[in-house]
Amino acid sequence: MTLMKRLMWPRRGEEVTIFQNGKLFVEGHVSYSGDDSITILGRDGVTATIDPQALTDGIENGSIVVKKKGWMLNSEK
Repeated sequence: MTLMKRLMWPRRGEEVTIFQNGKLFVEGHVSYSGDDSITILGRDGVTATIDPQALTDGIENGSIVVKKKGWMLNSEK
């Protein structure tokens, strides 16, 4: 499951769509991704903040799916 978390984890600069329990939760640009929170600027200008532990738990139990679009705007390695 560690590989799945690594693949799905949103990184700064990525465009993501996050589904929770099969329903759209947020779609937009990841403006911050750290140990304390993940912030996504949505298409409609609304900012969503996600708790990293909740995201980890959701990825592990399959209730959260993160889909990434295109390439990263800022290359962070």
